[in-house]
Amino acid sequence: MSLRGTEMQVDVITDLEVLAKLQQDWERLYKADPEAQFFVSWNWLVPYMRVYKGAWFVLAARLGNPGSPYVALMPLRMRTRMSGKTGLFFNEISMAGNNAADYTGAICDPEHAEKALRAFGHHVAQMGWARLNLENLRMSRERVFAFIGQFSRDIFAMREFSRVNAADNVDNCRCFAAALPDTFDGYLDNVLSTNTRQKLRRFLRKVDAGELRITRADADTYERDIDTLLELWRVKWGARKGDRLAAILHNNRRVLRDSFKNGTLYLPVLWQGDRPLGALAIFVDPVKKALLFFMAGRDETVTSIPAGLILHGHCIKLAIENGLTTYDFLRGDEPYKFAFGVTESKINCAQIYTKSGRNAGDRLDPRSLNAIFAEVTRFHQQGQLAKAENGYRQILASDATHSRTLYGIGQLLSAKGEHREALAHYQTLATTVPTSTKAWLRVGLELQALSRHIEAADAFRKVLSLAPDFAGAEFSLAKSLAALERSEEAIETLEALEHKLEAASRDDTLLAKTRIMLKRLKLETRPSYIMLNPDRKPVTRVLSTAL
Repeated sequence: MSLRGTEMQVDVITDLEVLAKLQQDWERLYKADPEAQFFVSWNWLVPYMRVYKGAWFVLAARLGNPGSPYVALMPLRMRTRMSGKTGLFFNEISMAGNNAADYTGAICDPEHAEKALRAFGHHVAQMGWARLNLENLRMSRERVFAFIGQFSRDIFAMREFSRVNAADNVDNCRCFAAALPDTFDGYLDNVLSTNTRQKLRRFLRKVDAGELRITRADADTYERDIDTLLELWRVKWGARKGDRLAAILHNNRRVLRDSFKNGTLYLPVLWQGDRPLGALAIFVDPVKKALLFFMAGRDETVTSIPAGLILHGHCIKLAIENGLTTYDFLRGDEPYKFAFGVTESKINCAQIYTKSGRNAGDRLDPRSLNAIFAEVTRFHQQGQLAKAENGYRQILASDATHSRTLYGIGQLLSAKGEHREALAHYQTLATTVPTSTKAWLRVGLELQALSRHIEAADAFRKVLSLAPDFAGAEFSLAKSLAALERSEEAIETLEALEHKLEAASRDDTLLAKTRIMLKRLKLETRPSYIMLNPDRKPVTRVLSTAL
């Protein structure tokens, strides 16, 4: 789809095949954009996005007709949540790299960046959502203001928030990176303190002499090395992460595997003999000439060997030897980073939200409806009927012809005895899906419950025109015919049904019900007889219809 923004067209990419065709534009913009950073690169972000099937989308801005080169891309992700206060569902938009990316943002042709961000903001403001999370946003103020300036203050509000860990007072909105000189000796002599320089040189000599060794993950060892890194990290941080630990480990393992397969992971492990002392996960960005330190693990019981210092020094030396210019320590102001001659930058964390707390326009995003329906169905099955009804009604407010929802709310309302409204939903379903035998059967049953038997009979005949062997519809038709005192037709229908069920060797409830009704109707239609009373006056009696 596309939407006209401020002097631009914004296409919304949601299909993997279309996304694949975007690679050339993506890589061209990434190379040209001075604000682009590794976590919005094609090789890192696209494999991560693919995991969130049906949730990711990319806003793509172009000048001119469809097929024109894109001038900006903004990868996003949507999920659905439910308010604990209202019981209503709402949509939440986040940056596509959330939960794994230290930095998020957009990539732009610098010449058109602010216009593109205005167009993106205009588009997002028109979508149905209640929260927009702009976490770890690494963008210039000009771009940020161009984007957030499109959100009406009458509808939306914004709050900025910090990312300070209460346990250790680390501020994760502060970021640090070292600019690398032409030589490693120049880095040691001109950037590091005397104490750090001497310590690092001494331990790197131990590596050169074989007292310690550093291996690099390759095709044969990367699984082992990832396991080693994550286990060392778990021992250090597992208790602090609590219930989130398993999810964090799973997510990081997947990210590291994908990065290795894409050629963007450097994973050195420091050993003493056969004992791993520490490991680093480093992302390699040849376009921006940077190494980015993602995570570390070290043996906390070994205090005499500074595994972190040795491994970081090793990686910085490698970066310089390969012509890279930046060693990025990413988020967090942990004290050890200051020893490496870093400079500081900051990222933004904010949330734009609707003042009502509900989706803008009180409509759910169309792509989220099937997931919401699955959750609502679970409520229905568990007997949480108020929640289920709320959910069904929210879906229909966004898509009045959502077929499975029409059927579900019809069932719920019918069970409550609200047959008129149930009928209205089933009639909408039958109009929307005119070949649905289940829809027409339900229309007939609700009409029957309302004693509208002529219409009910027509609905059951519609079912049988679509599915001549639909035994339940034949039985229900006979019931309505009997209610209309068209007993001969009812009996004929039931006899045909009984024969059909017997021929199919069915010995079930429907056959039993058919026989009971058939017996009753035949008794009711037997001829009356004449009986003389004692004073010789004729009295007419009819056989009892009691079974």
